[in-house]
Amino acid sequence: MGPQIRSRRTAAALTAVAALATTAAIPATAGATLVYTKGTASQSIWVAADDGSGARRLVAGTTAHVSADGSLVSYATPMTSDGDSTLRVIPAAGGPPRDLVPHLQYGAFAWSSDGRWIAATSGPEVGRRRLVLVDVATGTRRTLARGSFTGASFSPDSRQLVYDQAAHGDRGFPKADLFVAPVTGGTARRLTRDGHSQVPVWGPSTIAYAHWARPTGRHRREDGPKYNLRLIRPDGSGRRVLTKRRIPWLLSGLFPTAFSADGTRLLAEFGGQDTSFAVTVDPATGKQRQFGNGGGPIGSNLSRDGTTILGVEGGIEETSRAKVVAIPYGDGKRTVLATGAYDPDWNR
Repeated sequence: MGPQIRSRRTAAALTAVAALATTAAIPATAGATLVYTKGTASQSIWVAADDGSGARRLVAGTTAHVSADGSLVSYATPMTSDGDSTLRVIPAAGGPPRDLVPHLQYGAFAWSSDGRWIAATSGPEVGRRRLVLVDVATGTRRTLARGSFTGASFSPDSRQLVYDQAAHGDRGFPKADLFVAPVTGGTARRLTRDGHSQVPVWGPSTIAYAHWARPTGRHRREDGPKYNLRLIRPDGSGRRVLTKRRIPWLLSGLFPTAFSADGTRLLAEFGGQDTSFAVTVDPATGKQRQFGNGGGPIGSNLSRDGTTILGVEGGIEETSRAKVVAIPYGDGKRTVLATGAYDPDWNR
């Protein structure tokens, strides 16, 4: 498979949930677009209307994202024999693709709401990587930071990027903090200093992120970090604990995925070994509601009005059985949008 920019099908919690966090408040879009991946040995990107109609194959690749206006789709090319992949963009209507980021790796990914910028992770399979900022129109790239990255998110006005950074990515307990960088250049500003902060998602007035604590109990030496959600304002003030969930052995906990446009609803993912399922969180109270348990449904995105979760049911271990679904944020019937499909995104 290609780099898992946004996949949640693996057992490791950060691989399962970290890079889904790409959505902030973005402009309304008429005739919204849905993209997803199909296939296992040979993967391809498909595009459809956001109700699943008119589906067609777009290009070979995986882990697709759609721009806020629905005109462009980004994706990872199939891996070469030496494990290399490239981030490309292609018109949603079809046409020749363009290379944007070589040596694409799993890690932080975000697309600004004005469509101009993409942030992605590039570098070797093992070792320090680069968080690069790309001008989508020109292909111009510049390096924002070096190290290990699991999440990034643009401000609603597309002028700033928040990201997490750790010196090393192979540690069980990553010493990571949040930083904010202006997209037009300048020095990044450190937002946290606790070494426990990852996977930021920028909402209308606050940033949600995953904060880890060391495990306790008799299995603590055989366990990993335990994640709960916290909030912080973009200027570094207003820090507060949002969730205090007890995380069982071999499970990792909660990671933010997306805010509604008005900031009153938050979609998160609960991940861990053989586990990934969607959880809604009230940003004001921390009240949670989980959708299923263990094997899903996985929550990939949230509609801007906060009424609908874009998700995946089944297929966590076998993608041919996966279904892309629309799930009401509250109670209601789930709608199947595509079968044998996974890693969806939309601009609804």
